Amino acid sequence: MAGVNNRLALLVRTGPCRSRESRAEADLALAALSLDFDVEVYFTGDSIMQLAQDKSGAGAGLPAGYKAWSALPELGSVQVFAESGWLNRCQRLGIGLILPVEGLGFAGMKQRWRRCDHVVVL
Repeated sequence: MAGVNNRLALLVRTGPCRSRESRAEADLALAALSLDFDVEVYFTGDSIMQLAQDKSGAGAGLPAGYKAWSALPELGSVQVFAESGWLNRCQRLGIGLILPVEGLGFAGMKQRWRRCDHVVVL
């Protein structure tokens, strides 16, 4: 890519423990960052629970693989978004998240991801 950072939007729709591979989404984000993409991750609905901070993840019903999300900022430019309602719910319930997350309405997220060069729905 020689000096050109493309923006990749990852739309994560899979809630915790609803896929066969607990870290497939995180692995795709890690791979994109290692290829010098600027990554924007959009968590819709309960998929934000993949970022629950509980030390073991067991309290949130998460397999260990979900902790891979915490490595994203070390590899490159990443921004993380979630639906405001779900983000507020996490705050109200005292659920800490392993990454800083910006809350947006669904329409706001859609507007942002449309400006990316590539979009992958997971």
